[in-house]
Amino acid sequence: MKRLLAFFLAAALTLTSAAGLHFLAERRVYADGNAFASWSGDGKFPAREAILKNLDENTVLTFGSSEFQYGVKTPYHPGKIFKDTKFHMMLIGAGYYQSLSHAITLASLGEHAKTKEAVLFLSPQWFRKAGVQPEAFTSRFSESHYIAMLKNNHLRKNVKDYMIKRSHELLRVDPAARERADLYNRVLYTQDASMSDRVNYRIYTRFLKEKELQTAVMQMVKDNVPKASSKEKTDQDPDFASLLKQSIKDGEAQNQGNPFYMDDSSYKWKVRPFMKKKKNQSLNGSYSTSPEYDDLRCFLDVCQDLGIRPLLVMMPVNGYWYDYTGFPKEAREDYYQKIRSVAAEYNASIADFSDQEYTKYFFEDGVHIGKKGWVMINESIYRFYQKTEEK
Repeated sequence: MKRLLAFFLAAALTLTSAAGLHFLAERRVYADGNAFASWSGDGKFPAREAILKNLDENTVLTFGSSEFQYGVKTPYHPGKIFKDTKFHMMLIGAGYYQSLSHAITLASLGEHAKTKEAVLFLSPQWFRKAGVQPEAFTSRFSESHYIAMLKNNHLRKNVKDYMIKRSHELLRVDPAARERADLYNRVLYTQDASMSDRVNYRIYTRFLKEKELQTAVMQMVKDNVPKASSKEKTDQDPDFASLLKQSIKDGEAQNQGNPFYMDDSSYKWKVRPFMKKKKNQSLNGSYSTSPEYDDLRCFLDVCQDLGIRPLLVMMPVNGYWYDYTGFPKEAREDYYQKIRSVAAEYNASIADFSDQEYTKYFFEDGVHIGKKGWVMINESIYRFYQKTEEK
């Protein structure tokens, strides 16, 4: 009898603790709008509920990859430029995120976005011949967003089928994740799930939702993401002209003559030790043929289905560095033109920075945005949000 009582007491304490942790997480997940939106913790991106709770009427879903983690400590990152404004760029992405992951995430969140715009940063390096690598896709696969995509009844069948087929193909390197995705397909899409499937689905998705919430909140606390406050935000535009001038001064101060106009710290540690190896390494380089183009079309298909106005941020390559590696200028221009053509197919807005290949201080290193680049890109997105972008 004592053992039975001890068991029930332990179970009651466990349930009480779990309920308490859930209640605390539900309260803590609400954060300062700009701080959460510009925060790039890995725990944020798959945590669908955490993102949804921090969307407001001034938040624009903004998708990209590793560039979001660069320039965070400078005054030019979106988290700094828009710190005191009502405008928020909800950054979603880190290394290994590409168009397909973002299409699934947009299909998950897009219906709930109060601002019906979405921004996608396009990295030229995504468009290699093989496209996104299975290991990369799998490492960033969000089951919660995938489930919400399957539940979204506003998506055309062919659009949903594309995401299902591509995900199944790429998840081959993670049989367990692939098996769970197949389970979600049976329960939510093909409707041929067994009773066992449905029970497993209910149990696991409840666990998944709570796990993601707790992970996101713990990382928010660790990274000191401030709580929501009643502090009034300004409607005043950032002073982009002054920011641009200052970014050039800072760029000059942190570049003492390296030939690629990168930050000296990046040049010293990421480039100079490998220069001999990289010289003319990419003479046959090309971004002309890649499954990434169809993944990009899928993202734009989701935009169409959900009534979302897209902006493609077409980032350039660092011309100085790409010339050194021998990557042909003709191949670079072919890539830019292909992106313009895809944008035209969908009547998508495009922030075309292809003419900035040789702009000093646009890049921090060989591929990532630097001080001047962030100012220019942030302004283009802000004007898009205001619906006053140049035509």
